[in-house]
Amino acid sequence: AAVRADRLHYKSDLLMNTGVIAAVALAHWGWPGFDGVFAIAIAAYILHSAWEIGHEALHHLMDRELPDEMREKIKAIVRAHPEVRGMHDLRTRRSGPDIFIQLHLELDDELPLMEAHRIADEVEAEIRRAFPEAEVIIHEDPASLMEPKPKFADD
Repeated sequence: AAVRADRLHYKSDLLMNTGVIAAVALAHWGWPGFDGVFAIAIAAYILHSAWEIGHEALHHLMDRELPDEMREKIKAIVRAHPEVRGMHDLRTRRSGPDIFIQLHLELDDELPLMEAHRIADEVEAEIRRAFPEAEVIIHEDPASLMEPKPKFADD
């Protein structure tokens, strides 16, 4: 956004100088009053461009939920692991260029802690392969602690 803002600055300077030269030339040839027309047109262009740049910058500054297709890809990755019984509390966000993914895996109650951790690491590795820029946090839950709800429910 900073480069676009700088480009807008130089472009508006160029347009203003060109408008002044054109208005002076037109006034010289008997067409006075074009300086106001050029000024309004250039001001409208600057306001429109500034609005677009500001809107884009705001989206980079504010955290936003990942798009549905990215969330569905995460769910598909989790579903693909044969030892995962379900998933819940999927939370995603984009903060500038960074992506954050948090979720809870539902695993077999009888799994030893080391096995549960291994499964979570495997799921995390697959998510990171799909989203290399993401920070991934996975919590393992025993499947029996979850309220009955559809497999891979998502809050």
